[in-house]
Amino acid sequence: MELRTIAILAVLFIAYRIYQFRKEASTPMMSHGKVINVDNDVIFKALVSSGPAVIDFYATWCGPCKAVAPKVGELSEKYQNVRFIQVDVDKMRGVAQQFGVTAMPTFVFLKDGQEVADKRVRGADVRALEVGIQAISN
Repeated sequence: MELRTIAILAVLFIAYRIYQFRKEASTPMMSHGKVINVDNDVIFKALVSSGPAVIDFYATWCGPCKAVAPKVGELSEKYQNVRFIQVDVDKMRGVAQQFGVTAMPTFVFLKDGQEVADKRVRGADVRALEVGIQAISN
């Protein structure tokens, strides 16, 4: 009977850990600074249609995305004329495909709804990110 009790407890523990993992994965990343987390196509199109914008394509399970998020928040405070938008690639697959996102994080720079050529940043390269922001903020 002891072996049976141990097996039941092990199964319950594993089920609880799976539940915790799924719960953590489904929660959005914490926004930092003036970063706008978007999960609607219409709102996304409205936000990027005019002015300079940085799109941060991320995933909740992506370690580098979580690591760079506070720095992106700081940059959003520093460059207040630029709109900073976070897009979860798992929730907005169509937008991610439209921009050809294949790695996270990917930062895309837009001016008046058009992507600025040769200014895309793949990975958590904060220096390259700031250079791109400077290019669109003028």
